[in-house]
Amino acid sequence: MKSTFRMWLSVLFVLSTVLAVAGCGKAPAEEQKLTVWINGRDSFIGPSEQQLPQEQWYVSQAIKRFEEANPGVTVELVVQADAFAAHQMFRTTALVGNAPDIANLWAGQFIFALEDAITPITDKIPAEDKEKILGWDTDTIGFTEGNPILGYPTPDNQLCFFLYNKQIVQEAGLDFEANPPRTMDDFYAALEAIKNAGYIPIAADEAVDGYAYYFFQIASYWWVQQNGFDPILAADRGEANFADDQALLTALEAYHEIWKRGYMNEDAATSSDSWSKFLQGQVAMVPRVSSFVKDAQDALGVENVGVIIPPDVSDTAVIKNGTIGGPGQAFVVSTNANVDLSVKFMSFMNSKAEVLELSKFQTKVPIRTDVTPADLGADPGTVLAKLIDWSENYVFWVDNSLSAPVVTTFNQLLPLVLTGKMTPLELAQQLDKDKGAQ
Repeated sequence: MKSTFRMWLSVLFVLSTVLAVAGCGKAPAEEQKLTVWINGRDSFIGPSEQQLPQEQWYVSQAIKRFEEANPGVTVELVVQADAFAAHQMFRTTALVGNAPDIANLWAGQFIFALEDAITPITDKIPAEDKEKILGWDTDTIGFTEGNPILGYPTPDNQLCFFLYNKQIVQEAGLDFEANPPRTMDDFYAALEAIKNAGYIPIAADEAVDGYAYYFFQIASYWWVQQNGFDPILAADRGEANFADDQALLTALEAYHEIWKRGYMNEDAATSSDSWSKFLQGQVAMVPRVSSFVKDAQDALGVENVGVIIPPDVSDTAVIKNGTIGGPGQAFVVSTNANVDLSVKFMSFMNSKAEVLELSKFQTKVPIRTDVTPADLGADPGTVLAKLIDWSENYVFWVDNSLSAPVVTTFNQLLPLVLTGKMTPLELAQQLDKDKGAQ
């Protein structure tokens, strides 16, 4: 009896030891924290989302999914309301060692100028991401393959185009679905008809936060489409003069002419309410990017919202039937970041599953090659289907391609050109004076 009792004690001891070892083997997850800056506009947060509680935003829900998939990890979201100013703020915080792990900034020259504050991730990117995600060139120094890659593209090709109110256009006797204006003469004639119908043809805010966000992007396309990018970049490098670039002068003249003829809100150089006027059905068209489409459809009705690309500025243009856009935003990792975890987060946000989740909140043209129009429900003839078609023929953002001094001068002086207080030639001459300045 005693031996049986001792045997049971031994069994219980062994079992308790095994259970204790098993319990000790499951160590608690390591606690890690990421701080992530996200732009408050044209990125992961749609215009109407900003009015909702933060937990209802797509990006907040995506962060929660990332945290759940990575026990022990917490992500602090910081929204940068002024996307342009965020670049200098990022540099300043990096200098004092207080930068976020990840910052959502503008791609191209905007991040190239911050190279000393960014950790390159060239060798950290998973092979599948390199294969299935487009736009790596916009985050590669000098846009040159083989140079260090400074970040991930954000997961969409953000195109610029005109959103229009179909009812207003039809009241003016026009049918942009069947016959969109493709020449400047046709475009001016359409704007005149809309004006005569009692509506403002185009509403724009050309100096919000000190930056010409939208209508000048249309004019930028007119600039590039005439002769391509090479003459523009040569002038930016100091190898030619902006003042001698007739394509620039032509684009700026059209920019001013539309305002001069009363085809744009008179206060475009100072206004900040063009979007609300469009949603209220007060204006016919607004130049915008794809993140605004869903809000327009929610406000005006899916059946009442149309899209057109800019007309061709010249019959002799070398680029036609396109628009401006591209993966214009990036995720970058600061020099004081948890690099491996940051890359894991950026890869997660670019995953196919997250691209599809984001598409539920905003109308986006994905840059993943394994996301199809069918995945997105882009039926033929829909706005999204048109955007996907246009994404096959676009020129990259001009402001993301130019040096900081040139971009700064542009944004300071464009409102003056728009309203006729400065001539296109005078602006071009000032660009020649300021390029290369630091």
